[in-house]
Amino acid sequence: MAERPVPLDLYTWLPLLIYIILGGGVAVALFTLSTIGRKRPNPTKELPFESGILTVQPVRQRFSIDFYLTAMLFIVFDIELAFLYPLAVVLQDFGTVAVVELAVFMAILTAALAYIWRKRALEWR
Repeated sequence: MAERPVPLDLYTWLPLLIYIILGGGVAVALFTLSTIGRKRPNPTKELPFESGILTVQPVRQRFSIDFYLTAMLFIVFDIELAFLYPLAVVLQDFGTVAVVELAVFMAILTAALAYIWRKRALEWR
């Protein structure tokens, strides 16, 4: 006996359709308004910064390595959280193997944090 095809329920797709139509309408409106709108260029708007403060130092300036190091440490520990959260959610379903993996993972992260702390990478110079 052949299965009957499931009818397509359009009401379940209606919110997505409305969202797409509204998003497309906003995009078209923004493009149309920027095309037909009045443009008044002036030297102030041509500057790279529009804060009103005159630049007194060169625009191209090197960042301190502390910013880079802090950003990299943030990314590393943020990715750690991205891996840790899903494992914590299903920890009960996987049993002992998941607990051991979680313990090893946390030990590695604790060792990394201890190393970073010992090297004083978290302090501003």
